[in-house]
Amino acid sequence: MTTGKISRTIPQTQEMFDDYGRLNGDNDILHYDDAFAKARGFRGTLGHGLMYTGYVCDLAARKYGPEWLSRGRLTVKYVRGVCPGDRLEVSLDEDGTVQCESQYEVTLVGRATLAG
Repeated sequence: MTTGKISRTIPQTQEMFDDYGRLNGDNDILHYDDAFAKARGFRGTLGHGLMYTGYVCDLAARKYGPEWLSRGRLTVKYVRGVCPGDRLEVSLDEDGTVQCESQYEVTLVGRATLAG
């Protein structure tokens, strides 16, 4: 188990969005068509929310070790979109508070803890 705050910065690319969509079968045009996304008021195509949940789970596994696999509990709320070119900082505080934040704004908030 790791103590203290842990974080990592992950630059976001359209290729990452495309690859993730092929893996999970999400064909929503908002993830792939820049002009379509911008016409709907976004800065560009949107990343897949579950990608960011995966980044958080990676930090939780580093923090809690093998116990995360059997006793891990995660709640998240997606609050803003992530677009290609964003530099996403994913962090997990000592108390289990999680956050994803781009250079523009907070995009995800939540908690990662162990049950019991």
